[in-house]
Amino acid sequence: MPGDYKNVEDPKRAGFFESYRSILLTAGAFLLAGAAWHSSKQVLTTEIIAVPSRCGKIDAISPSFDKSIDTIFNDAAFREESLAKFSESLRIPTEIQDVNPIPADDLDYYKEFFKFHEYLERTFPLVHKHLKLEKVNDLGLLYTWEGKNSNLKPMMFTAHQDVAPVNNDTIGRWKYPPYSGYYDNETDFVWGRGACDCKNLLIAELEAVEQLIKDGFEPERGVLIALGFDEESSGILVANTLSDFLYERYGDEGIYSIVDEGGVVVKLDENVYVAAPITAEKGYVDTKVTVHGHGGHSSVPPDHTTIGIAAELISLMESQPFDYSFTPENPIYGFLTCVAEHKSGLPAELKSAILDAPYDEKSKQKLIAFVSRDRMARELLRTSQAVDIINGGIKANALPEVTSFLVNHRIDINSSVKEVVERDLSLVKAIAKKFGYGVTFDGKEIIAATANGYIEVEAEKGLEPAPQSPTVDSAEWDLFAGTIQNVFQNGLFKDNEEAEVYVTTSLVTGNTDTKYYWALSKNIYRFMALVGAKDLLTTIHSVNEHIAMSSHLSTIAFIYEYIVNVNERG
Repeated sequence: MPGDYKNVEDPKRAGFFESYRSILLTAGAFLLAGAAWHSSKQVLTTEIIAVPSRCGKIDAISPSFDKSIDTIFNDAAFREESLAKFSESLRIPTEIQDVNPIPADDLDYYKEFFKFHEYLERTFPLVHKHLKLEKVNDLGLLYTWEGKNSNLKPMMFTAHQDVAPVNNDTIGRWKYPPYSGYYDNETDFVWGRGACDCKNLLIAELEAVEQLIKDGFEPERGVLIALGFDEESSGILVANTLSDFLYERYGDEGIYSIVDEGGVVVKLDENVYVAAPITAEKGYVDTKVTVHGHGGHSSVPPDHTTIGIAAELISLMESQPFDYSFTPENPIYGFLTCVAEHKSGLPAELKSAILDAPYDEKSKQKLIAFVSRDRMARELLRTSQAVDIINGGIKANALPEVTSFLVNHRIDINSSVKEVVERDLSLVKAIAKKFGYGVTFDGKEIIAATANGYIEVEAEKGLEPAPQSPTVDSAEWDLFAGTIQNVFQNGLFKDNEEAEVYVTTSLVTGNTDTKYYWALSKNIYRFMALVGAKDLLTTIHSVNEHIAMSSHLSTIAFIYEYIVNVNERG
């Protein structure tokens, strides 16, 4: 265990992550748990370095054109109409699998998506009257609301039409049918697959624009809405194509900002909320390892079959996880500082460890120890590895000639595809040397094959960590964050005088479709303007996915305000 917490395994003091569980999400998922690490016998004397607050209140930015903000939050008729629109979207099962045909080859495969398109046309008539709709690869939707000033870069919103499949074996465990769009008045929850991921965002984007058109708003700066259909299978068929389509039209840095699914608003304390947009993403690479050996009858086996060699290598990899890497530039540190500064009851030593980490090595190690105690949060500070696929052998009495396995990596923001693959290759070489095998990497011979065979290594789907969106001295970030501050402080929590809202940065372990849009804008914000429920992480892609209707309304209000604010001030 990294770090130097004394008696960290003492059951009386090992409850780092038991007092609360805060959730930040995207594509993907993040769980960070906080601590109630108390001991009446311990005197904590660690001094906190006096530094300015890094999670202070920012100025709320309110648009002057705000005809419908109060309506969105408080009008009963608007709420009922919005609920009906949202619920109907959840009744259309736009499921996508891991492997899907090109639409042109099998349009019938996507029949539910065409039903969804018809629903959108019927539900948002003003959007379809005033915005230009272009279809990319038959199912990708690009809406363009032309601005009056063509010299201004357009702003862009994205979301995806597809949802993760519902496991038929789990349907009986759903509180309400997964494609019912059921609304429970007592809990304020709307239930259904896609409620959080991410038809809520898609519908909110269109609903906000529909309302702006109804209100007579005319943008100076163009507005784009790009809706993919296979994000749940990495956006290979459409987001990738859409990015080329948009790049051809707008070029390098041709978009003002991009907003996609991602972080949420976390309830940190009784009246303390932290909005945590995702401003970076980890990288990605799959390392495929194949052990090539010799067949024969299993009654006369070698000391190690290819399956045994593969098992030895897997065991070695899992026994040597990647090192933790902390820098204050990691966006998760923004969220952690908010925890340190605004979470009541946080032990002084833990608070000190977080706030002093950029300046003091011992504090940094204590911070790493804190985060590393949670299985999901720890991957935000290192490259992850997961052996997800293994194949080998075809018959009980036949030696396996070939055994392969795949290791999925989500790459730390301070690392690279090259560094991760080289580390894997070094472990492969160690096993090859131990058992007398050759090694090839991406078709190139590294160690000559032997009489025993060779181990083949291939790097697949390499994606470098995303460029970090600028937040310091960034007018674009200030406008984005200021809009969030206003929507929640003066909108959703308007009647709660004790509510405190802070806006910071964060990170998730997965990727969104924005991985295809890096060239279009440096200002990429992955954020859904909703208050994350305690069970958000456990229900996305699983049983009983749901969202509060109040959160859907706050998302509509945010899109509405952000469009206006950018047009008035950007």
